[in-house]
Amino acid sequence: MASLVSGAALAQGQALPPVKVNLPPSPSFNVSSAPVQYPTGELSVFGLRKQKDKYMDKDVRVKAYLTEVYECPAELRKCNDALFEEKKKERKKAMKKGGDALTANIAVDRAGCRPCDQPHFFVADSPGTKRERALLVADYPVKDWDTGDPKPLTIKPGEQVIVTGTFSINSITGFAASNGLIIHKKLEDLQGKLLAEGNAVLPPEAQTIQLEGQAPQVVGWAAHQKGEQPKGDKSVPGGKKK
Repeated sequence: MASLVSGAALAQGQALPPVKVNLPPSPSFNVSSAPVQYPTGELSVFGLRKQKDKYMDKDVRVKAYLTEVYECPAELRKCNDALFEEKKKERKKAMKKGGDALTANIAVDRAGCRPCDQPHFFVADSPGTKRERALLVADYPVKDWDTGDPKPLTIKPGEQVIVTGTFSINSITGFAASNGLIIHKKLEDLQGKLLAEGNAVLPPEAQTIQLEGQAPQVVGWAAHQKGEQPKGDKSVPGGKKK
């Protein structure tokens, strides 16, 4: 017992060799490999958020990677399709009855079925960015303005795009992001091909792109009602070339 005690006391008085631990560097959430602004003039997601106060509630152009496109879950979509058909049947019955039935609200049992979210997608400065760090783009149109036919996005996650829209905290359909989101007005690929334009819910008078230093550009419903087609940065109000 005495030897154990003396050994323990000796050990406590000796300096132990330093322990080296090789750990990976801590990830930085404030530094981005993307520039604040690209040579072609578009902002990066990093640059937009870095200058949040400067661009809030203004139209901006952002170059970024498409990381995810929202798709309504199959079961939810099936439920809503069934409700739509039921409502059509009730409307036909009301038309046959006539009178007050035509103006009465058509109530159907939703049976726990909620509407799909409004169309939206996410972009980021790198294609592998997780959703919680990506920038949400809200309310892009999913129908052709001229024909009314469905018009899904033809671009896939992982490709770079240029998004034009209003930088804001909230969208009219209820999307919210403390670090900002974009209310969609125009989507192009890097070659300038138009992928989507306008907004699915904004009134026609609010669907004009107003970038600083550039002439306003009418997009969406208002442009197509007048028979105008977006001309990019070379257009002026009315759709006529300079």
